[in-house]
Amino acid sequence: MIEFVILLGVIGGWLVMTSTLFLMLAFGKMMGLVGVLFLVGFIVMNQSWKVRYMRAIVDATPRAKELARHIFEMNELILLSSYLMSLVLYTVIQKYIEIVVKFPVAR
Repeated sequence: MIEFVILLGVIGGWLVMTSTLFLMLAFGKMMGLVGVLFLVGFIVMNQSWKVRYMRAIVDATPRAKELARHIFEMNELILLSSYLMSLVLYTVIQKYIEIVVKFPVAR
């Protein structure tokens, strides 16, 4: 079960990063604010799963409960760092990589 929680955090972080980066590359830097909505949505989902999971492991040892709590906090850190990484990648792509699209001209 814990592995599933970690996997969800990693997948959520990847989704936040890629969606924010692609939106910013396609529509401009201000579309990075939509990424904040994705980020907040995933953090709220993570917190609701944390509450539900902590209720489900009533019979667990205190060490297991503390480990689960740290894993959910780690997921939030993964989400936050992935959003920041999308901003860094956007800056690097805009500053150092010039993307030129040339369309063939019909004569």
